[in-house]
Amino acid sequence: MSEPGRSEGEAVMPASGLARAADSIEAFIKPVYTWLAYIGAGALGALVLAMIWSIIGRRFFNAPLKGSTELTQLGLVIITFLVIGFEHMGSHEKMTVDIVSKHLPRKAQAVIQPIIYLLGIAIFCILCWQLIVLANTYRAVHQTTRNVPVPIYPFTYVAAFGILTMIPIFVMRFLRSLDRLVKK
Repeated sequence: MSEPGRSEGEAVMPASGLARAADSIEAFIKPVYTWLAYIGAGALGALVLAMIWSIIGRRFFNAPLKGSTELTQLGLVIITFLVIGFEHMGSHEKMTVDIVSKHLPRKAQAVIQPIIYLLGIAIFCILCWQLIVLANTYRAVHQTTRNVPVPIYPFTYVAAFGILTMIPIFVMRFLRSLDRLVKK
């Protein structure tokens, strides 16, 4: 399979400083993202067990798991935001919307790519910052879930951390897109 932005038959040029920097970032963060994905998978397993417990308790003992809806929602926060970096680390072609840009000339695409990645970095930074502000607000007012007294702020911090893990990926892609732009 070809790398993003490169056709199957296109020759691979030697890596420049930008591409080497992106490769070193990837080598550093890949094991971290793998462990975060393991934690997310563990949360999925715990969520499945909680749902089985709730179903069996409701059906046979008329005693479902209290707060199962909230626990499901909080579990999904953990799963989504801890696995998002690992998922995005792979081929990003399944997570791009390039309906307009793919019809532009290759040179225009090469110029637009770094701009898009910079915008992505800015959006993720703002989103991370706002999630931290929200988590601090939840912590200050002692916000909990409705049926079980589980504080919400740690899960909001997990969401902020999950968004934070997207920033190095977009920095890598930005550096690689600049490298491709410079080589053309």
